[in-house]
Amino acid sequence: MALALAAAPKAPSRLFLGVEHSVSGKPWRDRLDERATARALAIAQRHNLPELLARVLAGRGVEIDDVEAFLDPTVKRLMPDPHTLTAMQEAATRIADAATRGEKVAIFGDYDVDGATASALLARFLRSAGLDPIVYIPDRIFEGYGPNVDAIRGLADRGAKLLVTVDCGTTSLEPLAEAKRLGLDVVVIDHHQADEKLPDAIVVNPNRLDDLSKLGHLAAVGLVFMTVVAVNRILRTRGWWSESRPEPDLLGLLEIVALGTVADVVPLRGLNRAFVSKGLIALRRRENPGLTALMDAARLSGPPEPWHLGFMLGPRINAGGRIGRADLGAQLLLTDDPSEAGRIAAELDRLNRERQTLEQQMLAEAEAEAMAALGHDEKGAVVLVAAANWHPGIVGLIAARLKERFNRPAFAIALEPGGTGTGSGRSIAGVDLGKAVRHAVAEGMLLKGGGHAMAAGVTLKHTALAEFRAYLESELAASVAAARADQALLIDGAVSAGGANVEFISTLSRAGPFGAGNAEPVIALPSHTIAYAEEVGQAHVRARLRAGDGSMLNAIAFRAVGQPIGNALLKNRGQQIHAAGTLSIDRWNGSERAQLRIMDLASADPAQIRVSGTPD
Repeated sequence: MALALAAAPKAPSRLFLGVEHSVSGKPWRDRLDERATARALAIAQRHNLPELLARVLAGRGVEIDDVEAFLDPTVKRLMPDPHTLTAMQEAATRIADAATRGEKVAIFGDYDVDGATASALLARFLRSAGLDPIVYIPDRIFEGYGPNVDAIRGLADRGAKLLVTVDCGTTSLEPLAEAKRLGLDVVVIDHHQADEKLPDAIVVNPNRLDDLSKLGHLAAVGLVFMTVVAVNRILRTRGWWSESRPEPDLLGLLEIVALGTVADVVPLRGLNRAFVSKGLIALRRRENPGLTALMDAARLSGPPEPWHLGFMLGPRINAGGRIGRADLGAQLLLTDDPSEAGRIAAELDRLNRERQTLEQQMLAEAEAEAMAALGHDEKGAVVLVAAANWHPGIVGLIAARLKERFNRPAFAIALEPGGTGTGSGRSIAGVDLGKAVRHAVAEGMLLKGGGHAMAAGVTLKHTALAEFRAYLESELAASVAAARADQALLIDGAVSAGGANVEFISTLSRAGPFGAGNAEPVIALPSHTIAYAEEVGQAHVRARLRAGDGSMLNAIAFRAVGQPIGNALLKNRGQQIHAAGTLSIDRWNGSERAQLRIMDLASADPAQIRVSGTPD
């Protein structure tokens, strides 16, 4: 059963289980301060909710009067009028005009999951309206991000009269100027940061400087959904829908919206939570042949959950853009032919396995280079690695892994023939990587670069690597030091192995869907014994934790072999520890069992735990 957590005032440090220094070097802190603890108690009493669920809600800022609405996020209640977005009325009218005139529309999307889902969503709607749009996804390696002049000329040659860019276009001044010169009207539906100067187009972007909608947290696919709602409303008033051309079920398209929203790691709050919550319900109906085939190819068992979208379906869509044919993901989401869907899904699954192999090889090289650069004491604010044999489509994944491994901002750069390199960076909370990259571009250090606080892309000359590394160290040292010093593992509550069952997990899931901006509950298991631990799969550690009453819980630490957490599990069999992590339901051969995904460990007896050296 869940361990009761008193609502009494806490010490200012809010240390959880007294853990000041865990295996990963972090203090554990109660997510709730005194005020939030009191609010959790009030939520539990007023709404008759379990104590730990009330704590999870309070820890995510839910007020007492908002609990019912939070537990049932609906698109109808949370979506504002689309016209609150600057230029939406003009954009929706132009797209509706294209439908009623029977014009050829070209959709230009990005090569990631958000771009593929946004492109497919708009194309499916336009098909319902009687059009046969062109969907164009650029090649990541040969064309790069966003519209390019050659592609636009090709679309004009194919008869396009209206160009709609999704998940790109906001900064594409010259390519979209070329579109205008060729006689195309242009609508941009994007969510990336905007400069003061916008392209010669109708630009729907909540992050443009004159937009007051406060919808900048939406993924591009969410913005396309709002656009489709606006266009649908116009077509309805024009009497466009009929018995022979029925009005589409827009809520049925939310499965596509959910996939793009989760995969783009936008905050799951407000309307985004509703998109994902209702999209998962639509996904369970298995009505989209492409998504159904992809779930089968990924061997997804049980009802789809947010982590399935982010870690199983999203990477397979992305694999086409990274190392295969860029438009495979969009084509999968657009096909209504189950056999064609199965063929594309199988190809994406194959490409994803190939991507995993490449990633493992590159990561081993990157980690070795990073450790050599940082030294035994791991000094340095930033990790920057580069190699000539790396695949440019995978460097973003390598940067993300290095960021996790070394707990600091990381760049991975693929050095290309001709003396240039293309790379990606990923940051830790509290360190604005995009700002640093934009400044480096302005200083002439980089040929190209941009991004946001947590991720950035760069293009530079080989000869500029040392200068860029030195610049990042100087520019980010203070913010990295402050961010790392302030890191703590925030704990929502505690439970014993016997209480961490499927029913308990289902109760906590009522506060979901969980993801960026709505953190999955972190649960501690106090004073449990490591009854069993072994290496499994690709550098994972599987374990079993035993409570004092003899009850057991399965656990797994992903990518932990050779890391402090993995070493601690393998070297401390039979020892009593505190464990912390997130709970999930492990489905296998028709059975369901609770499982702890371990995030951190601490010893109930700090003098005993061993974390260094090779496992016994």
